[in-house]
Amino acid sequence: MAFITIFIGLVLIVSQSDDARLFSQHSNKIPEYKFVSVKCEGGLHDSGYSIPIDKKVFFKQINKDGTIGSVCKNNN
Repeated sequence: MAFITIFIGLVLIVSQSDDARLFSQHSNKIPEYKFVSVKCEGGLHDSGYSIPIDKKVFFKQINKDGTIGSVCKNNN
């Protein structure tokens, strides 16, 4: 029971972060994600907004056509 309480607390804290708000602004609003494991700098990319954990992205929101596409393609 304590684990669930801690988990819910962490989710609430993270959901109020600047990264979570920026992700939401750049989201395609499709609530479906695929597991990936890609080294990536966080922030806005032309493929969307990434929130890495220890410089890796683990989940990628699917594209509108159902594909995953590039996880952290940078604007050059």
